[in-house]
Amino acid sequence: MLSVVWDRAISIFLPGIPRAIEIRDVRNAMFVLAEKWPVTYGRAFQRALAFCAKATEGKCSPSRARLAFLAAASEANVAVVR
Repeated sequence: MLSVVWDRAISIFLPGIPRAIEIRDVRNAMFVLAEKWPVTYGRAFQRALAFCAKATEGKCSPSRARLAFLAAASEANVAVVR
């Protein structure tokens, strides 16, 4: 599995974690979605997991996975610092 680095990191605030978490690559995004995400349902959440998996396999661009991750954050009301 590739660790595909994004062109720009994303900093997010998750419930119960007092400081921002910086996401720099697809592999870290998948971990956060699978292990720390506040909701484990929703269309954007499922798409983010799918696009991140595809990006690690070289089947989609890292920027597409990044956009899907941002959509999942919006869906889950996760604060994003840009």
